[in-house]
Amino acid sequence: MRAPAVRMAVAAMLFVVSLGVRGQSLPGACDVVVGPTSDEALTQANLDWTRTVLDRVEAMGTPCELYVINAWARANKMFADGEAEVLFPEIVGDRTQPGMTGMPVARTHGFVLVTAKGASRIDGIRALAGKTVGVVRGRFYPSELRNDPSIELEEARSFQQNVDKLLYGRIDATIEYRQDVMALLARRDLSEQLNIGDEFGDRRLAYRFHLTRQGARLMALFNVAISELVLDGTYHRIFEDTTQELVY
Repeated sequence: MRAPAVRMAVAAMLFVVSLGVRGQSLPGACDVVVGPTSDEALTQANLDWTRTVLDRVEAMGTPCELYVINAWARANKMFADGEAEVLFPEIVGDRTQPGMTGMPVARTHGFVLVTAKGASRIDGIRALAGKTVGVVRGRFYPSELRNDPSIELEEARSFQQNVDKLLYGRIDATIEYRQDVMALLARRDLSEQLNIGDEFGDRRLAYRFHLTRQGARLMALFNVAISELVLDGTYHRIFEDTTQELVY
């Protein structure tokens, strides 16, 4: 969809949704959790973006508190346990997570599979049968990886820890978003020690809400705020110098 058509679609949605939500403040607290990325500049942009969204939501009568959590396992648990009403950034269509997602904010890079030099390069999940694969605790991964009994998954705290395991021969491969792999290669001179497979499985990112009446009303408020920020150019100004893949 071209930019003018996107703006028209966003404007139309904004008009319809805002009719039903403006002035309808929500009871109780609205706690919003932002999780980490491997890119410090992108993490900061996500925080700046969320603060700006919350300014708009609060202007519509619903105050929110923002929490920055540096581990996805903890962030996911806070949302699942009801300690937070909103979680970002979340994968649209991730059935392993409870709740529902609002309008997309960005697009993820796809995944790549990483192996050590000396082993074969791997370009798809089917080739992982019989192998031990390093994953990061609490992160989203494709269901075909999670649900394949022939693949042994070994959890770690970070992608960097998985790469260290890979180089020591403790796992056969690891999987990560392409931009996270490129960020690590930029920090550490590992290009001669790793094979990087083809990119696959890009998805969209959004805010996640609980599947409740309050969650639905919060989602409507956030959708209005996001639409306004897309239309007035704030969305592009916040993300333009980052690695974020935009959808508007």
